[in-house]
Amino acid sequence: MSVGAKTTPALGPQTIRQHAASQKQGLAHVSHLSEILSFENESNDVIGALLKELAVPHRRTERWKYSPIAGFWKKHKPATCVTIADSNCEAQPVPGLDAYRLVFVNGTFDPLASDLPIAAGVVCMPLSDAVRSGIVQREISSVEKSEWFAALNGQFAGEGMYLAVEKAVELDRPVLIHQRQQGAGVPTFLRHVIELGAQSQAQVVNWSSASSDASGSVNTLTEVHVGEQAVFTLDKVQDESGEVHHLAFEAVDQAANSTFKIHTMTIQGAWVRNDLQICLSGQGCDAHLNGIFLPTAKEFVDNHTTVDHREAHCTSSESYKGILYGQSTGVFNGKVFVRPDAQQTNAYQQNANILGSRQATMNAKPELEIYADDVKCSHGCTIGQFDDEALFYARSRGIGEDEAKAMLVHAFIGDVIESIAIPEVAMEVRHRLSEKHNWDRWDDANLL
Repeated sequence: MSVGAKTTPALGPQTIRQHAASQKQGLAHVSHLSEILSFENESNDVIGALLKELAVPHRRTERWKYSPIAGFWKKHKPATCVTIADSNCEAQPVPGLDAYRLVFVNGTFDPLASDLPIAAGVVCMPLSDAVRSGIVQREISSVEKSEWFAALNGQFAGEGMYLAVEKAVELDRPVLIHQRQQGAGVPTFLRHVIELGAQSQAQVVNWSSASSDASGSVNTLTEVHVGEQAVFTLDKVQDESGEVHHLAFEAVDQAANSTFKIHTMTIQGAWVRNDLQICLSGQGCDAHLNGIFLPTAKEFVDNHTTVDHREAHCTSSESYKGILYGQSTGVFNGKVFVRPDAQQTNAYQQNANILGSRQATMNAKPELEIYADDVKCSHGCTIGQFDDEALFYARSRGIGEDEAKAMLVHAFIGDVIESIAIPEVAMEVRHRLSEKHNWDRWDDANLL
C-alpha cells in the first residue's frame, strides 16, 4: 500500500512482455477470423496495429495466469443459424418479465424476435444501425488499448445494442438483451454502447444462453457512461450449455453523484471470464458489484474486477460468492484503486468461497492500491468447506444431506440473489440453479 503519493499513478495492465509463441497463435487467430467473418471495422488499421503491439495473454501475464486461453485458438466456422426460430429456443428467457427485448443469435440481430422501446427521450437500436446513421462515432476505448482480447472485439464486433436515455428520463421497463450461441465452432463478437443522461434511470438485463451442442467463442464488450445523478442497473446472467468460451468486458464510466449496480450470475458455462473496469470519474459516485458462481464438473469461471476511484467522496462495494463442485476452477481478482485526489473514499470488497469437493480449485487475489490518506478501505477473502456442524444439525432433524447442503447454499448466496433489482430475474436465476443442482427443496413454492 502506498499513501500520499504526489504524482498520479497509472492504472491498468503494465507493459507486458510479448511471448513469441503466444503472439504467433494470436495473430494466426486474427487471420483465421478475418477469413470467416465479413465485418471489417473502419478503424481496422488502428486496431490491427494494436493487436500486433499488445501482448497476447499467456500464463506469465499476471492478469491471465489462472485463465487458460488455448480454447480460443481452435478453428472456428461461420454461423449457419442466425434467428431464434431456427435455434429452437425461446426469445424471452425470463418468464413473466415485462421488458423490451433485443435478441442476437450467433452475433446477428434477430428483428422478428425483438421488441425495441419506442418512447420519448429514449433511443434503442442495433449498434450497426446507429453507426450507419451517424449516431455513434467509432472510437477506440481505453480497454481496447490495454487488453488484447478487447482489441480483438474492436476488430470484429459489428453488432450489438445502442441505448441512449436523455436527461431526467426514466425508462418505463427493463431492456433485455438475449445473446444466444447455437452450433459448433461459431465465433461471436458483440459490442453494446449505453449512454445515460443526467438524472436518468435505466435497467438492462444481459442474458446469455447456448445450446448443448454449442462451442466456439463469445467476446462481448459493453461500454457504459452514467451521467450525473443517473442510476443504472445491469443484471448479467450466464446460462450456457455446451463448450463455449465466453469472455465479457464491461467498461463503465460514472459522472458525479451517479449510481451503478451490476449483478453477475454464472449459472453454467464451460469457460467464463468476466472483466469489469469501473471508473468513478466524478465526486459522490456509488458503485455496487455483486456476483455468484457455482461451477460443476470441469467448468471454469473467472471474475476480474477493477474499481478506479478518481475523485473524492465516492463509495464502492463488492460481494462475490462462489461454490465449486467436481473438478471445477474459480478465479477472483478484485482490485480497488484509489487515486491521490480521491479523499473520503469508502471502498469495501468481499470474496467468499466454498469448495464443495476436494478436486475443486479456487484462486483468489483481492487487492487494494491506495494513494490517498483519508479513506476507509477494506477487503476480505475466505475459502472453506460446508459447515459440518450446520450439516449435522440439519441432518439430526431428519433432513437429507443433499437437502441440507441446498439449504446452506441458499443461505450463503441468498443475499446476493435478493439484491437483484428485478424480481422475475432473481426468481429465474434461483429456478435455473435449482434445476442444475437438483435442489428439490429449492423450488418456486419456497421462493415466493
